[in-house]
Amino acid sequence: MRTDTNRTLRRVFLTCLSVGFLVGGCTKESPADLLSQSKSLIQEKKYSDAITLLRQLMDKYPESEQAAEGQYMLGDTYIAFNKNFEQALNEYHVVVQNYPETRFAINAQFMIGYVLANFVGDYKQARMEYERFLELYSTEADSGLVQSVKFELENLGRDLNEIPQLKHISS
Repeated sequence: MRTDTNRTLRRVFLTCLSVGFLVGGCTKESPADLLSQSKSLIQEKKYSDAITLLRQLMDKYPESEQAAEGQYMLGDTYIAFNKNFEQALNEYHVVVQNYPETRFAINAQFMIGYVLANFVGDYKQARMEYERFLELYSTEADSGLVQSVKFELENLGRDLNEIPQLKHISS
C-alpha cells in the first residue's frame, strides 16, 4: 500500500515537474522584457549576461520598438565591459545603418566620432564621422550634442593643456 502511494506521489511530482518545464520553456519574453532585464544586468555590472540578452533581443526582434535602443546599448556595454572599442564601433554603426531615423542613431553617430577620437586616436576618421554627424543630424540632434561635436572638431588631437576651456581640468 505504501509503495503504491509513493509511486503515485512520484508520478504526480514528475508530471508537475514536466508541465512546469514545458510551460516555462515555452514562455516567450517580449522585447521590452529583454531590454529591461539587460538594463538591470548592466546596473549590476553583469555585462556579459547583459550582452547575451541584448543579442537575443536583436536576433529575435530586430524590427521591434526596442531594437534600436538594444543595439545602442550593445555598443555602450562593450565599452564598459572590456573596453572593446572596435566591437563598440561596430555596434554603433549597426544602429546608424539599421535605425537611422531614431534618436539612438543620432547618439550612435556621435559615439562613433567620440570613440575614434578619444579612445582609438584615429583623428582623421573621427573628423569624418563628426562631419557626417553634422551633415545627417545637425537639425534633429539636441543643440548641446551639436555643440559638443563642433567643440570636438575644433580640438581633435589636442592635449587638454592646449584647450583653454579645459585647462582647469588638467591642472
